[in-house]
Amino acid sequence: MGLQANRQFTEGTVYFRVTFPDNSMCYPKVESFVFVGKDLSDEDTEETWYFQFAGDFARNGSIIDSSGGDRRVVLATREDISDMLDLEGVVDALRDAARRLAKRGKQK
Repeated sequence: MGLQANRQFTEGTVYFRVTFPDNSMCYPKVESFVFVGKDLSDEDTEETWYFQFAGDFARNGSIIDSSGGDRRVVLATREDISDMLDLEGVVDALRDAARRLAKRGKQK
């Protein structure tokens, strides 16, 4: 599940991260982000993808176009870039969770 590290991300496009607080992976938490760039800091010691929270992006625009302020971003390296899903990937992840939940309900 997820995107390969060598995949090209498109600036300004929404990507998603799905996490599961439960071990059965039946109850997904979905977060949305906008890709704003790669290797943006001189302090990056490895390939680093920058994702801005979608709500902040919608309200305030890209962090790239502003200066100062305390605006949060999520950094992804090669190790965890596959956690960032495109729309098709998030739909697949949610369908999988629904199947697991349905299967779990039948077992009780």
